[in-house]
Order: sequence, then C-alpha cells, then structure tokens
Amino acid sequence: MSRFTVAEASFWGSQFVQFLQDTGRKEASLRETLRTIYNQEFRGRTDTKTPRFSNILYALKTTQQIQVRGEVVKFKVKSHVVVADQYRRHRRNAQASVSTSASGQQPSSTPQMPQIYGKQWAELIRGKHGVEIVSDYDQGNGNIRFPVVPGEPRTVTVLVQNCGTEVVTLQRFQPQQQSQELSFTDEQGAVQGQPLLLHPGGKYPIQVRCLTTCNGHFSALVTLEFTKEPDGPFSISRYVAAIAESQLAKDLGPLAPFQPYEASLQRHVTVITEDGIPPDSSLKNELEREIPLGTYQYPKSLKDTILLGPNTSASSSWAAMRSLLEAPLQAENYHQKFQLLLHLEEIQMEVDIRRYDMQDVTMVQDRGLLVLDVRSGVPGVAENRPSLLRGDHLFAHLSSERDHSPLTQYKGYVHSVELEKVRLGFSSKLQKKFVKNLKFDVTFTFSRLPLQVQHRAVVLAVRRSLFSLLFPSASCHKSLFPGPFQPRWFNRKLEANEEQCKAVTHIVTGTSRPAPYLIFGPPGTGKTVTMVEAIKQVWTCFKDTRILACAPSNSAADLLCQCLIKDIAPRHVYRLIASSRNYRDVPPDIMPCCNWDDEQSSYVYPSKESLKRYRIIVTTLVTAGRLVSANFPRGFFSHVFIDECGQAVEPESVVAIAGLLAPMDQDTNPNGGQLVLAGDPKQLGPVLTSPLAIQHGLGTSLLERLMLHNPLYKKSSGGYDPQFITKLLWNYRSHEAILRVPNELFYDNELKVCNSNGLDIRNLYCTWEELPKKGFPIIFHGVCGEDQREAKSPSFFNTAEIEVLVHYLKKLLQSRGKGGCPTVSPKEIGIISPYRKQVEKIRRAITSLDPDLRKLPDISQLKVGSVEEFQGQERNVILISTVRSCSTYLQFDQTFRLGFLKNPKRLNVAITRAKALLIVVGNPTVLSKDHHWHRFLRYCKEEGGYTGYPYEDESTAEDRLAEELHTLQLN
Repeated sequence: MSRFTVAEASFWGSQFVQFLQDTGRKEASLRETLRTIYNQEFRGRTDTKTPRFSNILYALKTTQQIQVRGEVVKFKVKSHVVVADQYRRHRRNAQASVSTSASGQQPSSTPQMPQIYGKQWAELIRGKHGVEIVSDYDQGNGNIRFPVVPGEPRTVTVLVQNCGTEVVTLQRFQPQQQSQELSFTDEQGAVQGQPLLLHPGGKYPIQVRCLTTCNGHFSALVTLEFTKEPDGPFSISRYVAAIAESQLAKDLGPLAPFQPYEASLQRHVTVITEDGIPPDSSLKNELEREIPLGTYQYPKSLKDTILLGPNTSASSSWAAMRSLLEAPLQAENYHQKFQLLLHLEEIQMEVDIRRYDMQDVTMVQDRGLLVLDVRSGVPGVAENRPSLLRGDHLFAHLSSERDHSPLTQYKGYVHSVELEKVRLGFSSKLQKKFVKNLKFDVTFTFSRLPLQVQHRAVVLAVRRSLFSLLFPSASCHKSLFPGPFQPRWFNRKLEANEEQCKAVTHIVTGTSRPAPYLIFGPPGTGKTVTMVEAIKQVWTCFKDTRILACAPSNSAADLLCQCLIKDIAPRHVYRLIASSRNYRDVPPDIMPCCNWDDEQSSYVYPSKESLKRYRIIVTTLVTAGRLVSANFPRGFFSHVFIDECGQAVEPESVVAIAGLLAPMDQDTNPNGGQLVLAGDPKQLGPVLTSPLAIQHGLGTSLLERLMLHNPLYKKSSGGYDPQFITKLLWNYRSHEAILRVPNELFYDNELKVCNSNGLDIRNLYCTWEELPKKGFPIIFHGVCGEDQREAKSPSFFNTAEIEVLVHYLKKLLQSRGKGGCPTVSPKEIGIISPYRKQVEKIRRAITSLDPDLRKLPDISQLKVGSVEEFQGQERNVILISTVRSCSTYLQFDQTFRLGFLKNPKRLNVAITRAKALLIVVGNPTVLSKDHHWHRFLRYCKEEGGYTGYPYEDESTAEDRLAEELHTLQLN
C-alpha cells in the first residue's frame, strides 16, 4: 500500500499536469511517454519524495482529472481550484494561448494566431507524407515572416515540395483571416482552386505579395489541403506575416525572446534566518494603543482546502467555504464572510508575490547598506510590481547556496526606495561576506498591516453594532437645523449647481442619519469639490463637531487637505501621514499641518489629547487604523467623510468607521453619526488578486454595494432619493464630443456639459489640422500592429502603436501655435496604456530614442501611466494606446483583469480623463469584439473621427474561421 494518500498523489499529479502545460507538452497522451517525462524530468526537479507514476495516474483517474483507455491518457478540463493558486483553474480552462514547438520552446516572435488553433497548431504545421512547406523567411514553429517598406511592393516565395516517394495532389489553398495588404499567386492556378499534382522530388512556388501604405503587421493563416492515395486527405498550415516598421519600432523591439513564467517547486528545507538592520526610528510615537491589533492569520486548514480542491478529502471544508461565500452579505455573517474573503485575498497574494522572486541578481554596497535594482530581474505578475515601503522587508540568500540545507537566508529591511533602487539593511554577517558581483536569490514579502486593520474593522463593526450604517433601512428624519439651511458658500460656483447644493444641504442638516449620505460623482462633475464644501459648512455651522476626512490613497487625502486649508486655518486641520511614506512626496503646502517634524527629520504621532485639539483630521483609510487603536471616546468624531470610496474594498472603508464613528441615536448621539461616502461605481474599483474573493464580493466597495442592493439608494423612475443620495450631473471637464459615449454607456445620458464663461479650454483643438474632421476633437487611429512580449515579462507591448503616438506627440509639441493647434506643454498631455511594458516602451521612445522629443527641456513632465494611475486626474490632451492586436490572449486579459476589453470601467476612466482632445490608437478589429469599444468605434466612424488602417466591422469573422477549421482534415 502506498504511503501517499489519494489527495497527496492527486496534488503531485496536478503539479505534473501543470509542468506538462508549462513545458508545452500538455498534448502528450501515451502512457509510457508520460512515465518517462515524469521519472526523468519532473521528479528530478525536487528533492522531496514524490509518488510513483502509477500512484499519480491512479489518483488523477480517481479524482476524474484524466481518462485512461489502454495506453492513451486523456486529460480532462477541470473547473475546480487546483493548488493554492486560485487562478490555476482559469488557466486550465483556457485553451493554450501561445503555441509551442515540439521541444516546448516558444518562437521569439509571438504568432498572431487565433486562439482556436492553440491545441492543434503543432499538428497543423507538421510536414506529412513527405510534403514540406519551406521559405527563406521561415522563423520556425510554422511562422514565415518578412520585412516590407510602406509604398514599395514586396514579393517572397513559399515552396511546396514533395520529399516523399509517391505523388500527392494539392487540392486547395485556403488563406484565413487574411490582411487585405497580402495576396497570393502561382503559375498554375492552385491558389484559385486548381488541383496540382506534386511528383516525388517536385517543388512548386507560391508567391506572397505585400503592398501597404502604413507601418504594421499584416498576416494570414494559410492552409494547404492535399490528398494522397490510399491515405486520403491531409493539411499543412503556415502563418505568414509581413512587417513594416520604422527604426524606432526596431529599437523598441523585444530585447530577448519571451520566457513564460515557471513556478519552481517548493523544496522542504531547513532555513536559518539572519535578521537585518531596520531603518533608524527616531519616530516620536505618543499615540496610545489601547485597542489591540491582532495578527488575524488565516487558518492553515483554509489553505489546505484550496490546495486540495472540492473532490478530495477536503470536500466538506470546501462545501462549507462555498456556502459562506455564496450567502448574501448580512449582519449575521458580516465579519465571518469578510474575514474569509480577506484570507482568500492574502493566500493569493502569497502566490502572486512569488512571481517577483529573482535569481542570480547582484547588489551594490553603499554606506553600510546593500542596494538592489528591482528592474534587474523581476518578471512582474501580469501588470503590477512588488510594492516596497520603508520598514518593509525581503529575504535574500546566496545563489551558490540555493540547494543547501540548512539554507541561510538574510532578512533585509527597506531603508528607502528611490525609483527602481531599494536600499536594504542586512546583518553584519552578510556585509562581511559581501564582494562585488556576488549573486543572490531574492524573495519578496508584503506588509500585512492593511489586512490586519481591515480584519479588526469588520470584527469591531459587529461588536459595536454598526448595522444602521452598514445596512441602513430608514432615516430618523431629524434635521440638525431648526429652520432652513441658508449657507454662505465658500465656493460660489456651487450656487449655480442644483445637485451640488442639494447634496451639501442634506449632509449639513443630517437628514439621512443614521443612514450614510452618498455623493455619486461621475467624471468631472465636482465630487471632491462637493465633499470639501460640505466639510467646510459642517465646520462653520457646528462649533462642537469633530470631522475625520479620509481617502484610500495618499494623493486623494492630500487633495482633500489642500482644498480644506484654502479656507480653514491650518491650526484646525491635521494631516496624519504613515511613517512609511517618503516625506519628499508630501506636497509643500500641507507640510505645516502634517505630522512631519523637520527638527527630528521623521514623522511623529501625537497623543490622543493632542489630536483632540484639531477639529478636522485627514488621513488615509488604513492609517485611520492608528486612531482606532488610540480608542477615542465614543461619539468623539461626529462626521466621517470618505472620498473615492469606490476605490476601496468595504473592510478598508470600515476601518475609518468602526471604533471611530458611533451611529446617530436620538437618545445617546442625536447630533453625530453622519457618514458621507463619495465616489463613482462606474469607475475603477479596488485592485485585488484573488478570483474567489472578487467573484464573491470583495471587489464591490461599500458605496457600490449600497447603490446596488439597498432600496434607499436605488434609482426609481423619478431618479434617486435626494435625502440619501445625489447624482452630480454637470460635467466641468470634457468637450461634449468626448463625453458623449461614456454618458450614453454608463450614466443614462443624464450628464450635461457646463458652459464656460471665458475662454473654454475644451474647444482649443477643434480646428487642429490633424483632426480627420474639424470640430470633432477625437481621433481614432486604427493600427494593425503586433502583440509582443520580451524576456521574463508577461506584459504586452505594441511598437506600431508607439510609432503613431510619437507622430501625434511631435505634431502637438512642435506646433508652436500653428496648424490650428495651440502651444501645448508636455505637462498638459497624458498617455494612457493598460500594460506596464507598453508604458515603459513609450517612456523610452519619448525620453531616449526620438531625437526631437528627447531634446525638449520639460519632456519628463509628460505623464505616461496605467489607467489606475490616471484615475482622478485630467489633462487637456489624452492619448491612449490599447496595445492588443490579437484575440489570442483575450481570455488571459479577462482572467487577470488586464487591458481594456471586458473591463468597461477601465474604458470609462481612460476616455474621461481628456478635457479638449482625445487620441485613441488601437486595432479596430480586436477592439470591436467588445460591446463598449464597438460603440465607441462606431461613434468615431459616424462622426468622421476615424483614420488609419482601413476598418470594416468583422464581428462574424471568427465564426467563419471556426467553421473553416472544422472542415480541415487533420490526419
């Protein structure tokens, strides 16, 4: 009897299945072939004892992951979670997105093949019955790729040759998804459908011609169908691509062939940790810690449940977990459900952080610290990078000792982060051992503090019965004003805006209490302005109020503070900042009212008594946890305002509520308990990693949950109830043409463009000579580019789109007021792309490679970033690079919430950043597959704003292609 249980053998079997997929051999199906791979390759990757091949085969069969018929093993697609990586099930469900050669190696250039060919590609390109397809431009793996120059026709030859001993007949030449720039010809009409005999030793040329007027990637999937008696029909395919690119595109091309991420198997080794040197802490912390902060570690049994999945010995635990996840959120399960969701998120964070691990990297010694350049080896997890703040830590061990047991690892504390360089404090033992070019393996960690304060918040919310705030059902109809509210407005512009006035009035009079008041602020409608005015009015009208103003990010909290101190003396406002923040990032105008102490050159945390002197405290949601620990008296804070609430998970918002705000009560707290939430559920929400947590509600903010599920905040035929929620309608930011599609798709066509009294910036570019249609300040420039990746980064880039972006940038920045274009500075322009690698390549193009742009003295002020980085911001001019030119990876994007497709919130945010001019560069055929992008494309074409690559709606192209594939005869 085996010493491995079925569950354990199934786990190793799942690891082996993933190994086959990672090495491009998922299609291996013969039992003996699999046994050889398992024994000679897979088992050799770890010193850990593993089951025999027969054990894992039995376990996989028992758990219904495979079918065994004689000598053939067939892998079944499973929908359950495998191992601790909660995304693994999605990856297994998805078809192979990138074809691999028989050796498992990927070509240096990613083929733009449709996804439906993933599994069959190796068979489609294989020579059969002695017939081979060859070309001087063969790149391997069935790819024929040749360069072309726009305006110059180019013809290359593809040879069909019969290396066998019998006659074969070329029956059909079938190009699929053919770019209109490509054409195929031959002497005897085979391309037109004439059968052609190929005798043994014979060669037959087919010409491929390309003529294009623009740069790009022009391709076709070509299938040649043959017959040979008595064997019958067979097919061979090639992917043919012509590439037209500038020197800039060549310079931006892949630095090295793409290498897919491969998770290393965890070895069970004894580890000895040498503690490092934390940064000097002259931190003056007088703030009390009366309410303890627990560790809130997830139960090991939960990780085991995810590891083993539902069809194992853990099935009962799995069922219990699913039952809680699928139950509606309510008072009875509030902290249990959110704690489970937070645990799931942390477990996935542990998986994802491993993808940043670095091997064989060097560090530099500098004044007792070691400096690590995180660009030197971090592959990235889809789009993000490890976040490192002062006081965080990572682990490093010598690369030469990675197979040692016990293994000595060194804990390095982050002293500072400067761009991509991290200064680390390691033990003196490592410092003495350090020599130049010593190589390390580095393991990253993440701070658990945000998770801890969120766990405590949901527990406190239940303990302190905050359900009238979190699950409101009615208002007490008690106004804080005996008569009508007649304010003296701080911002006089609000007087003309009915919705803003209405929102401020209801907040100040407190008529929604104990229910929260919601400000639904679509882009450019003055959401933060409204909240700031409400805070100022509360501060003015009620001298005994204490206000806590929060936001998820430092930048949003800074903005609140900056707006408040314009009219309120800084001695009344205190900006409490986390000690991990670089003081250089703090805006100068809030330095006088924040907790940075110049004399001590550090942050300070004043005592509770000192903080009580301030009537307004501004902080991030997580840092508000310090105030919770201090245990302010019940009812001390009368008002809590949370701006950008839609960007925070609900437990994060609750950090600023539970332990800080007591619900309004007619007897015990009649004048307090006002919670105000501002945000836009149609824009980007919180960034999460766990698919289970996202699926079951952690990605839904408190603001969005109330608007979706609470009757008080739902829209009726008469609109929203202004006693509880106001939707702001007047847009002050964007030109009407830019706003039109987002208004239609996301805001029920209710947004109105506010006219400007003076010079209207929004009309500045309406006569620009580059516009396809004057008066319509939107350009959609169609590009038929190529999705590319490089080295160990899974992030995509598209050099053809960068060429177009650079073209428009130069036209804008070099106009000097000519051609209908006003003089524009780099800081007035923003470039948005959803992929980190594209952002990196664009920055390199404009600051290093383009000879004209790099000379501009202030080019560094031109911001290039992701959609998330631009949320809450605006620019006169916005350029968007969508990147995707192939539908192959759309499932990848959807799984990891990347790109614009299948993510309408990202589209909404990107478009609505533009005030006066919007330029979108992308592949119209791919983008049109998405409902929202299809509407935007149609709008641009109808209004005359489309230019570039010729585009017609091809929504049925893939359906036709699937039918054509079905007709192919695969031997």
